[in-house]
Amino acid sequence: MATSNMFSFTHASPAGMIAIILCATMSATTLFAADNQKVTVVREYTEIEQRPHFDSLNAEFGVNKDLPPNFELQALLALSHYPELRDVKIRFIVDDVSIPLSSRPHWSSLLRSAKNRTYLVIIDSSLEGTREALLLKNQPFNAQVGIIGHELSHTVYYLNRSFFGIAADALCQLSDCRIGFERATDSRLIGYGLGWQRFDHASFVRREFSSNTNAVSNLEGGGGAYMSPAELLRIMQSSTLYAD
Repeated sequence: MATSNMFSFTHASPAGMIAIILCATMSATTLFAADNQKVTVVREYTEIEQRPHFDSLNAEFGVNKDLPPNFELQALLALSHYPELRDVKIRFIVDDVSIPLSSRPHWSSLLRSAKNRTYLVIIDSSLEGTREALLLKNQPFNAQVGIIGHELSHTVYYLNRSFFGIAADALCQLSDCRIGFERATDSRLIGYGLGWQRFDHASFVRREFSSNTNAVSNLEGGGGAYMSPAELLRIMQSSTLYAD
């Protein structure tokens, strides 16, 4: 068996070898915030309660950030959970890109050190038909914070990736290892205290697209590349961060 595995690895294509290396690296990646970092867990963010804090949030977490129009507060609340991103340059872009949200380093900064790169979080502005529910503007406030937090969890991950690691990540999106990549992102997000926000986002999406009410919260509702509400809840219940 060991000989067979070695044979398949040494005869893999360059793209396949990079994907294999990526998956091995991801399995060793720390998914949770550092023990010495203060993590805040908030069950629900509401706009009416958080709006008075906008200026202080912006002063502390808006440095080097191009915030997304109409979602500035939500972005700042998500950013407040990631102290590593405090001085990192991040551009939030709202545009018609056919993908609800995505994140990546800007190609022109890839050869810089991780903290000196520019990172992009791209928010779609136009989707048609039933997919319109995936637009950020159509989601509840707490869920908006959650899915922006998911994208920023990618950004935190990229801070520990070299140029070649990021190239491997790009190839991963074209293979089955994307499932593990996205699920690791959700696990990391939970460790930074945004589990309830991501839970609300996952629940909202399933309510919009599922005719089976049990699928909204049950593990059997599926998660695919993204965790279901039940899977998110199970991780939160096993974490002391979320203990009542």
